[in-house]
Amino acid sequence: MNKSNSLATEVGPEIVKTLRQAKRVLLCVHQIPDGDALGSMSALISTLQEQGKDLFAYCHDEVPQIYRFLPGIQKVKQKIVDPAASFDVALIMDCGDLERIGPSLDFLHNVEVIINLDHHTGNPLFGHLNWVDTEAAATGEIVYQLHEQAGWPITADVATALYTSLMSDTGSFQFSNTSAYTMRIAAELREKGARTDEIRREIYEKKTMRSLQLLRHALNQLQISEDGQIAWISISSEINGQIGATHEDYEGIISYPRTIEGVEVALLFREMEVGTIKIGLRSNRTIDVAAVARQIGGGGHRRAAGCTFKGSLAEAEERLLEMIKGCLNAN
Repeated sequence: MNKSNSLATEVGPEIVKTLRQAKRVLLCVHQIPDGDALGSMSALISTLQEQGKDLFAYCHDEVPQIYRFLPGIQKVKQKIVDPAASFDVALIMDCGDLERIGPSLDFLHNVEVIINLDHHTGNPLFGHLNWVDTEAAATGEIVYQLHEQAGWPITADVATALYTSLMSDTGSFQFSNTSAYTMRIAAELREKGARTDEIRREIYEKKTMRSLQLLRHALNQLQISEDGQIAWISISSEINGQIGATHEDYEGIISYPRTIEGVEVALLFREMEVGTIKIGLRSNRTIDVAAVARQIGGGGHRRAAGCTFKGSLAEAEERLLEMIKGCLNAN
């Protein structure tokens, strides 16, 4: 099922050729990995292993429990034991820029070819070969097209991984980035053996008590602007520590303020430590939250983005609310 895409015809064949010639391949995804990043990685672990490649899969952070069912994902390591090790190719997936990989990029110095597979706006095309399609609903769409280009089989494991990728970044095919092409891919993956019951159970039907305690606190902290167009939740590092919440326990919390009638922009402020605030941004119709996030060194998509703010929770709230109000007034 081919998509009319100049990138697929221009850079796709060169990426396929490079991967066929490579012997040692490094796979990388961004920090605090999500279902799109890990689904894309899982698919390529399955496919490239089948071709006999010497693979190393790296992610700076631990794989969240809800994604540990993905085929081959146990191969992902949080540390490259030998930073001086050389690789023929590094496949970097779902990273809006290189810094999203982690604080140290020294291990990339000994990589001959960097391949950049991504769908984020503002990607600076950091690879030697760049397949960046901002119209793709997920990086998994690009990985699917790469399989088509190469003629690689879509096994049940690959289908399960890519279906997880698409489902994650489209909000179970509900978000506005879900295209007819996305749905056609999903249907084909289901036909190829994607284990959708397993995906649903592992991601949506297994909650920790921590996550429910966090949700209770989050809803108690929910605030809304006077005009009703902005809603936000702030979680301090103290509360996070008391609950013992992990990153995956925050999954879906930002959806609650976003679903309030009349709200255009939802924000989640999470104090990682005193002076460092991770901010999630979501919009419903008009505001490009990626453009807002980029002003603070972050990025993402028009309807979903994130950034890190240096300062207090109160300062982060004040800064972001001022920026969002400016955007709303300009529309």
